[in-house]
Amino acid sequence: MKSLSHSILPLLLAATLLAPSCSSDDDGGTRPTPTGYDIYTAGYKTPGGKAVATVWKNGTELYTLTDGTNDAWARSVCVADGTVYVAGYEQQPDGVVAKLWENGTLKYTLGNGGGNSYAYAVTAARGSVYTAGSEEDGGALTAKVWKDGTELYAYSVSPATSQAKAIAATGSDLFAAGSLSSGTSEPTAQIWKNDKAHFTLSDGKSAAGANALCHDGRALYAAGSGGSKALVWRDGDLLYTLTDGSSYAEATALFRTGNSLYAAGYYMDGFEEEGVVWKNGQELFDLSDGQASGCQPYAIAVYGGDIFTAGTLFGTTRTAVVWHGEDIRYTLTDGSGHGEAYSMYVVPRYD
Repeated sequence: MKSLSHSILPLLLAATLLAPSCSSDDDGGTRPTPTGYDIYTAGYKTPGGKAVATVWKNGTELYTLTDGTNDAWARSVCVADGTVYVAGYEQQPDGVVAKLWENGTLKYTLGNGGGNSYAYAVTAARGSVYTAGSEEDGGALTAKVWKDGTELYAYSVSPATSQAKAIAATGSDLFAAGSLSSGTSEPTAQIWKNDKAHFTLSDGKSAAGANALCHDGRALYAAGSGGSKALVWRDGDLLYTLTDGSSYAEATALFRTGNSLYAAGYYMDGFEEEGVVWKNGQELFDLSDGQASGCQPYAIAVYGGDIFTAGTLFGTTRTAVVWHGEDIRYTLTDGSGHGEAYSMYVVPRYD
């Protein structure tokens, strides 16, 4: 992957860049055709050299969540009954701190303060807000879920390490997905259900991880990577191998609507990332990178014939964008510094 500015590099020692968005699709049923959309996007910009956690709505800046004193990243956004929730983290002088914001204002600081903590995904359900991420416990990174700012589940014990990158709620159950490494094998892709391990998606022979979750009320879908391939699983079993392994690839986002399952991700073409959208396991289209040198989507949403993705254009700087179909709809940052869009939540309007 392309190198980041020096202000961003320290955080990557403990965290990867892939995180799914809060799913906008819960029921998997057919929907009427929307008359319009409100598109919320979360990520960062670097107007003064430091990463500022930022939320955009319909291509226009809605919230700057931090003041630029420290590097900070907004990693996930979801909207419930008009309330905008954002999960992310800030690099403070004494460590990385996971945070949850509500309507642009800090609501919870996550973690016990004993080590670095990261928030990668957020969803609102049953009158509560759930956040998935990881925290250093006993010297090892541990996948965790927080409910309304309080730790609910921890998924590994030192010396094992784990990270939760995605979260989904359905009925009375809560699912999280990510990776687990025991130190005796390569990291495995994992799904947890409530407080227990649910599915181990890979065999540990090559590095794997789950980046996204989607539950349609009947089946649980996950997307990620195994070895060099972009993969999709259903109820713990491999459903689609999206790429042939000739170059590194990952699936970073999922969205199910009707009988169709959409995935977004990328594959390496030489030294460039090529953003892709797949439908039911088949490549649907490549995403335009305009005048840039490659692109990478992190989020996807589909309503009717409208397919939206959000992510990053690469070049001399990184630029946050939203695509409609294969074409760029919104350019969120101006190229004067780095910017990326890690998450998207689409609210359809039926005026």
